[in-house]
Amino acid sequence: MRHTHQYFLGVTIAASVRYLPRNMMLFLGSILGDFVFYILRIRRKQVFKNLKFAFGNQKSDIELKKIARETYKNLGKTLLEFLQLPRMNGTRIRRIVDTSGLCKIDPILKEGKGAILLGAHFGNWELLGAAFGLGGYPVNVIGRLSDNRRIGNTIDRYRGLVGMKVIQKNDPIRKVLRALNNNELVAILMDQNTRKDMIFADFFGRPAATAKGPAVFALRTGAPVVPTFIVREGKFHKILIGNPIYAHSSEDADNDIQRYTAQFSKVIESYIRQYPDQWFWLHNRWKTRTKHVSSKIEVC
Repeated sequence: MRHTHQYFLGVTIAASVRYLPRNMMLFLGSILGDFVFYILRIRRKQVFKNLKFAFGNQKSDIELKKIARETYKNLGKTLLEFLQLPRMNGTRIRRIVDTSGLCKIDPILKEGKGAILLGAHFGNWELLGAAFGLGGYPVNVIGRLSDNRRIGNTIDRYRGLVGMKVIQKNDPIRKVLRALNNNELVAILMDQNTRKDMIFADFFGRPAATAKGPAVFALRTGAPVVPTFIVREGKFHKILIGNPIYAHSSEDADNDIQRYTAQFSKVIESYIRQYPDQWFWLHNRWKTRTKHVSSKIEVC
């Protein structure tokens, strides 16, 4: 019953937001972020703990508070922008997203091995996927099964409307390999704590349980790993695409996975350091301790 109430509340909110003018929607998203930050105070302690650890004495408490507040405002806007995805098309997305960087993907796809888009919960990551999908690129995104199946199905339907194909996290391996073999893009957000199929990699100077899937898939298939991020710039967004990283196998497979996973983690950290208010600081990135042993990914 609780899930049903959550679903209908979500549908009602989505319907009321969908046709709002963009300026009004962004204003309300900013207000929503401030409401959660100042009044509800959801995960504020975790946010400040993460920021203090990541930046230490590099930034003052005033600077850290500003980053924290902007993080919530970005998330408020991101949520409402996502609820407007059903209205999005190629023309509309080009009005609000600078997609000129997407052309960097074209020569990579000509190699015929697909590509792994290395990303994070950064900026409006859903609009990033929509920009690829509506731009005609064959993009697959790794999705997490929602506790509320009806809400999860709605989220996946929204993604499908803008050209994203969803691969669920419960069994992604075969589908990821098939997508890469078909010369498609697979977007993986590699910035969250995990206890499955992981190794520990340095993240802001502290070991963090990190998904090793991107490294395993890159080594297994030869597909390049392409850092791919989207940055909010006022009322608009800009896509940032870094140089592709090609993983090369050696005789020590475990060391290869460790080395490339650490490299990918550092790439994500570099973008967060450059745009600290764009990342999802509400997450406990260092929750899993090093006493947990990672499991192996079977890709045979």
